Amino acid sequence: MNNDEVQTKLAELQQKGWTLANIGRMIGQAKRTVESWNQGKRSPANLQSVLASLDKLDKIKRIPKKRIYLKNSWTEGCHE
Repeated sequence: MNNDEVQTKLAELQQKGWTLANIGRMIGQAKRTVESWNQGKRSPANLQSVLASLDKLDKIKRIPKKRIYLKNSWTEGCHE
């Protein structure tokens, strides 16, 4: 197995509407780490575990929102 499988799975998830940031958040990795896997620059050290995690994401029916808002972050700067 190699990084091609990870890149293929990431592409499938992105076609379904997943962002690399959401994928990273859901599997406990930084967005940059997932981006480097996607670009083929790096391979996950725990390839089997990452592939299993990506397979689990593929089965989730409800894809997370593209942007995550922190509590009260939308009100910052709106105070008089």
